[in-house]
Amino acid sequence: MRSSPRKPRSAAPSPARRDLARGPCPRAPVLALLLAACPGGGSTGDDTGSTGSTTAPGTTAGVDATDATGTPDDTRGTATEPTTQEGPCPAGTLDCPCQGDGTCDLGLVCIADACVELGGTTGDTESLPPGCGNGIPDPDELCYGPPSFYGSPSEALFVTMGDLDDDGHLDVLVAGAAAGVVEVRLGNGDGTLGGAQSFAAGSRPVALRLDRFDGGPTLDVAIAQELSDSMGLLLGDGAGGLGSLTSYPTGPAPNALLIVDFDEDGLPDALTTNANDTITFLRRTGVGFQAPVAYAVGASPRGLFVGELSGDANLDVVVVDQGSDSFGVLLGTGSTTLGPHAPVPTGSQPESLAVADWNGDGRLDVMTANLGSDDLRLRYGDGSGGFGAEIPFPVDADPRSLVSLDVDGDGDLDAVIANTGTGQVTVLLGTGGGLFAPAQAFAVGSQPWGLAAGDLDEDGLADLVVTNVGEDTLAVLVSDA
Repeated sequence: MRSSPRKPRSAAPSPARRDLARGPCPRAPVLALLLAACPGGGSTGDDTGSTGSTTAPGTTAGVDATDATGTPDDTRGTATEPTTQEGPCPAGTLDCPCQGDGTCDLGLVCIADACVELGGTTGDTESLPPGCGNGIPDPDELCYGPPSFYGSPSEALFVTMGDLDDDGHLDVLVAGAAAGVVEVRLGNGDGTLGGAQSFAAGSRPVALRLDRFDGGPTLDVAIAQELSDSMGLLLGDGAGGLGSLTSYPTGPAPNALLIVDFDEDGLPDALTTNANDTITFLRRTGVGFQAPVAYAVGASPRGLFVGELSGDANLDVVVVDQGSDSFGVLLGTGSTTLGPHAPVPTGSQPESLAVADWNGDGRLDVMTANLGSDDLRLRYGDGSGGFGAEIPFPVDADPRSLVSLDVDGDGDLDAVIANTGTGQVTVLLGTGGGLFAPAQAFAVGSQPWGLAAGDLDEDGLADLVVTNVGEDTLAVLVSDA
């Protein structure tokens, strides 16, 4: 099955196909959404964001679709439709209702019921919290102003960041599933992005990762190609461009993708989650990848993580099993082999995960974002591959992408989530010991999906980038401490 279940669990075309019908500024449905291909997983490479989850600052979360598909839900993620404006709205006029691009002037887009310029903000003049703007990050201080918006390809299910053109500035890369492209916007180092460049990326690219696959200094791009049952490789040219596509077989309909040197031979290997309830390991040989090796996991696998859970020096794997309401652990038994899948219960319809030392005890813990129960669930690791009782943290509707990083610079890990059902990014600031302050939400657009974090303006603080599949935009939230 090419798409994953969502609430209810009956199969449907694809997460995106379903979700695109919801939101305050609906557009004509765009093909299936990322979930048909749902990325979501952590990466240890150079990319700093995306669908899945990563544990280090500069991560991405895209989510497996980044996600899941199913029958449309009549009650979740809905919004009152604004009255259609008879004539164009001026840019930045918040009290001028709009409903889709048709009511906005050329070059404007309908965001949060207002017509705004691509590359501009909503015009919201709401002041930042006291203390923001002084250049000094303070604990518990969140200084995200109104987002800037850029266009994005249809069904942009995954986003990540990395220095693709070797100029020292972070760039943004988006996987456009419906368009079959990777779109690149080069960063200027001040929080703004340049024009879009598109590169052919095969049949439904739903997740992407960055690493150096040819041994050179320049970052290259790997893509999960859902409809061709393969992983694609695009070599970077060092100037922000990408070469022609080379593909390698994976399991059927890969959605999540993770790049890591699993066998510690100095070469980046690949792991994918697949529609036949497996993960596949592709070992890099220096000139390509070996044939994939499959391991059975739970139903409808999504996000991935690789790290040392059990303290035996072997790398272990954690996978989100969306259809089983669990995450699974496969303990490493050697440099390239894994033991059997052991499920651990979590919330309803988990979509992505963030594995990190959430409580500061030196052991890795697992947090999942759960679409069906609208919450995060955290389990502390015991250092031997087992986990304690789960702790739930309720959040807003449809928590899809999840990233862990220290947003406010206080030394405690924070959780950042893209809530597809509410059009917001939610931040839970860590207070130490694996606990969190009340959630703070920031409006970003219609149906946010992929999520990435990185320092776009080079002030030492994490900025956020989100793809909005309901309106084909990219929202950039720059922190102004």
